[in-house]
Amino acid sequence: MISYLEGNLKANSPTDLVVDVGGVGMKVHIPLSSYDPGKQLNTRIKILTYLHVREDALSLFGFFTEQERSLFELLISVSGIGPPLAQKILSGVSAADFQNQVAAEDAKGLTKIKGIGPKLAQRLILELKERIGSVVGFEPVASGDSSTDSLLSEAMHALVGLGTPPAHARKTVAEVIQELGEDAGVEEVIKQALRRL
Repeated sequence: MISYLEGNLKANSPTDLVVDVGGVGMKVHIPLSSYDPGKQLNTRIKILTYLHVREDALSLFGFFTEQERSLFELLISVSGIGPPLAQKILSGVSAADFQNQVAAEDAKGLTKIKGIGPKLAQRLILELKERIGSVVGFEPVASGDSSTDSLLSEAMHALVGLGTPPAHARKTVAEVIQELGEDAGVEEVIKQALRRL
């Protein structure tokens, strides 16, 4: 298996990168959460990878955190979820939010992710609930944080809907909530977050 690539960034889009490794351009499919529009072409990068082998193709999927790669590998172990759908799921929600929704058996929250219907949400909970804690970097949300978590989730989903990568959206919204306080309205949090972005 190819564990990671290190080389010069030659192409950068929300769905894939091209990394020049020793004169060979390696195309790597990425979730939106690993997309960084600020990355300059021809800069040196290191990206963690997962090599998916099929009879007719070899596909590389890339991630900037071990948590995302670990979650991706867990997702594709679920019946009916292949790498493209796992990539879409990671593009629609942060790894931490997905893990907490599975751990809390929040099927309704999971169906808000593009590509996940009610039946798939139930299957994800059934198959992953016992294993979700094994994902690198998993930190369960304390049950007392539900109002903050709801505000964070709602504002984050709005920013992701406007094209912000989930990881950037989560970080920015969390910073805004910390400054404004938990009593801030969703609209105000979104406005302040958009100004920062």
